[in-house]
Amino acid sequence: MSSTYGVAILGNCCTHGEFVAADLGREPRARLVAGWEADPRRAPRLAAALGRELAATPEALLDDPDVAIVAIACSPHEKAGWVERCVAAGKHVLLNKPMAEGVASAERIERALAGTDVRLVYDIPAIGRFHPVTGRLLADVRAGRYGRPLGHSHSFSFTFSHDFPLAEVWPERLDPPARSGGGELTNLGSYAVDYMVGLGGRPRSIQAKTRRAWDAYREAGLESFGQVVADYGDFFAVLASGKQQLDGLPTMGVAEALDPRHWHNVLTLQFEHHNVVALPFDGVLIVNGARVEPDAFLDGWTLTTPFAELLRAIETGEQPTSDAASARLGVEVLDAAYRSAAEGGAVVPMAHA
Repeated sequence: MSSTYGVAILGNCCTHGEFVAADLGREPRARLVAGWEADPRRAPRLAAALGRELAATPEALLDDPDVAIVAIACSPHEKAGWVERCVAAGKHVLLNKPMAEGVASAERIERALAGTDVRLVYDIPAIGRFHPVTGRLLADVRAGRYGRPLGHSHSFSFTFSHDFPLAEVWPERLDPPARSGGGELTNLGSYAVDYMVGLGGRPRSIQAKTRRAWDAYREAGLESFGQVVADYGDFFAVLASGKQQLDGLPTMGVAEALDPRHWHNVLTLQFEHHNVVALPFDGVLIVNGARVEPDAFLDGWTLTTPFAELLRAIETGEQPTSDAASARLGVEVLDAAYRSAAEGGAVVPMAHA
């Protein structure tokens, strides 16, 4: 059992490599030893986040014996190829969200891992399964603490001033679906979808509507906001996610946009004999009508980070909860949502094994 693991960060799409570097910098068993990014818009910031010069080629990361784990944060359409190359090189993978640009690539990732000793954890931090409050809720629901579900509602969006220069700050968000997977259903929607399938697994069918309410997205032919209704047989899960321009917000920069006070995150879970309302970024948790302090709710329970979950999988052989199969199911849900939206909200059945 290694005390620390050398980690390389491959890619900095939408500055996600920088976020991964910051997260790993808080992990006592992670040593950031290398990085690579080809895009000249993104490479200098990744180097600064790592505190070192980037490798000249990605092959240098894969050939480096000091690199045990590769954190992949490149464009979604490149992720399947890089996972395949990591598996061939015997490197474990921390795969940053979104998993891939489409179902075929998600399936490639699963196939690459099958029958190997390489471990992969889907790194989708902060919002759902890896936020302390919602992570604890996920564990409790899976353990049957709340009983049979009646309803699921999750609204998650980022809010911006009308003059926020999105096309300058995150131009990759406006890439065509063949590269990005789509607009904000793929990007921010992946958080809400991942949490939903973590709780309920595979739904029976999907309906969706999308809107191009932001001119930058409209001009790119992408949705800035979307709604998804998932039929779980006994109940519906209803998701709303995307980016919103709000009246009254002053001019914002990147720091303000990334402040959780501008993240609208409201989760309502209803069961036969319980209900829970959580606003995780506002410290609000209401269980059966009574306000519960998050610290009291979390007493005696420790959140497992994506990196810690990966290390547990490496060292014990346990299957991580945030694995390739769970992530692929999320991509399947999003694929069904895009097909439904293209057909005006038609019901799209989800295939069952």
